[in-house]
Amino acid sequence: MSTGAWRLLGRFVAPYGAYAAGGLVCLLAVVGLELFVPRYLGATIDTIIRTRSLQTLNTAALVFLAVYGLRSLLLYGQISLTLLISHRVIADLRQDLFERVQRWSLDRFGRFSSGDLIARSLHDTQVVQTTVLMGALDFLATALLLTGIIVMLFVVQWRLALVLVMVIPILLGAARVFGREIQQVSHRAQERIADLAALLRQAFGGARVIRAFVQEVREIGRFRRENERALRDQLRISQLTAVQVPLVSFLTALGLVAILWQGGRLVTSGTITAGDLVSFLVYAALAVEPSVAMSRLYSAMRQGLGALERVDELRQVTDGVADDPHAADLPPAHGHVRFDGVSFAYGDGRVALRDVRLEVQPGERVAVVGPSGAGKSTLINLLPRFYDPAHGSILIDGHDLRTVRLRSLRRQIGLVPQDTVLFDGTVRENIAYARPEASEAEVIAAARAANAHEFIVQLPEGYETPLGEDGYALSGGQRQRLAIARAVLNAPRIIILDEATSALDTDSERLIADALGRLMEGRTTFIIAHRLSTIRQADRIIVLDDGRIVEDGRPDQLIAADGVYARMVRLQVEEAPGPSVVSVEQVE
Repeated sequence: MSTGAWRLLGRFVAPYGAYAAGGLVCLLAVVGLELFVPRYLGATIDTIIRTRSLQTLNTAALVFLAVYGLRSLLLYGQISLTLLISHRVIADLRQDLFERVQRWSLDRFGRFSSGDLIARSLHDTQVVQTTVLMGALDFLATALLLTGIIVMLFVVQWRLALVLVMVIPILLGAARVFGREIQQVSHRAQERIADLAALLRQAFGGARVIRAFVQEVREIGRFRRENERALRDQLRISQLTAVQVPLVSFLTALGLVAILWQGGRLVTSGTITAGDLVSFLVYAALAVEPSVAMSRLYSAMRQGLGALERVDELRQVTDGVADDPHAADLPPAHGHVRFDGVSFAYGDGRVALRDVRLEVQPGERVAVVGPSGAGKSTLINLLPRFYDPAHGSILIDGHDLRTVRLRSLRRQIGLVPQDTVLFDGTVRENIAYARPEASEAEVIAAARAANAHEFIVQLPEGYETPLGEDGYALSGGQRQRLAIARAVLNAPRIIILDEATSALDTDSERLIADALGRLMEGRTTFIIAHRLSTIRQADRIIVLDDGRIVEDGRPDQLIAADGVYARMVRLQVEEAPGPSVVSVEQVE
């Protein structure tokens, strides 16, 4: 196992050093008692043969009972403490992973699918517990016992011990050969499991789309292919283990046969006593299981190392956007926002923004429009520091965002996304997500402002109705109004609306537009718009094209200029069907 892996485990085991020390004391005592029994047995046999004393036999029986009783108590302590450590370490490791991922900037999520993150955080950490952490503890116990047995074998009869010791390097060599391949196959198998997790998440999350387009057979086929690949890797691991274990057992049996044959000759010649031979054979028999176990545990630990490497990959991902060590809290914002020469490119080299200069006054409502891929979402995502610009700076009330703490910044920015995210909890918990301590009256007031109170009270349990995953039982308009209520309750100074009325029916759009009007009142607002009919409440329009601001002004000014914005309006008017055509006057 690599030094880095031991260092990683050691870092998480260190807080439980007292428990580890207690477990080690119990382990050493258990090993000592196991090593005592064969030697005492041999001496007892020689005494009985020599004296024919029944008292010696009775005393030996009581000693054996006492030894194994004490061993059982110590073994209980050893197992309890090691299990406690392993469970705590894995819980801490999972917590550490979750906290690290929560601090990632959004671009980091592009490197891993959600299924892969889940597999590494849950399945791989479980493999680390069972094969690496518990395996290391078992390996230590087995190694101590085997070392003690070898020492006692030389104490009892060094000539016979040499025969047995010759077998051990062969056993360890076999373990190393098999362990290396098992680790490689195991790493690939863990990746297969992650792929399966991603497929499951897509299939369950996209169930409606799959059935709407009648693609059940296709998805079943995709899962079957990935499942078979995972099965082949697991079978390969099983095959290697199935060959390794009997091979090690056979080599061990050969050693025992050689010992029995040579020992019989030594007893016959009077070189050793019958008690010494019994002691030696018992020690040799005790060595069989540790020898086989060493090989098995080593292979299992190599298998778990693949999972540990995958877990450590997540831990090595840098946060991306983080607080400066000297960052201070952002004072209560008035809402003055300035983009000063901002440029941004994604990790793949794709340039999204080029030297953007923009100033927005407190309370101003600014719509950001432009063709797909123009950089609208990127521009807005820089404001709460989901990313940092490559060049230039963004300031709120004169404070560079890099100099303020993220929590203080994001608490003053409200986001109403196009794709509403609801969490597994009640309606009240979802509205109060940013302010869990909010009173019932505050939650209801926010729901009323978002035109959500009326439908909420009609739910089976009102505000205490569980929504389930993503609130699938609600309509799109209802989910969007809950998102607006969440933003209202947070009372931010700056609002970001990411096409908040897209893909809704007319009634829902009217209710949401009315709610958004209340939300935007007196607050600096950025509206990302794809449909121009959604920006009627904007004071000003920014037109982005190829990452640059190409137009900036009031709607009537941009229409009169007959530039990019005017062409977008005409195009949408021409493409709008039948009686629902959006006129230029409506857009204005």
